[in-house]
Amino acid sequence: MEIKAFIIFANVILILFLIAINNIMLTAIKKNELKKGVAISYMILSIFSGIAISSFLIWKFFIS
Repeated sequence: MEIKAFIIFANVILILFLIAINNIMLTAIKKNELKKGVAISYMILSIFSGIAISSFLIWKFFIS
């Protein structure tokens, strides 16, 4: 049971981390401190990696 709670906690923390990073990137784009191409590519990469990790954790959650 502790493993399932840890998986849910890890998913929540991962989603909050990705939201925070993407908000920081959007703020940097608006202030012109960062090139748009670099920031948008990083944001897309972080979203896809977050989806992949969370889907793996959810799959692991239902298997165990």
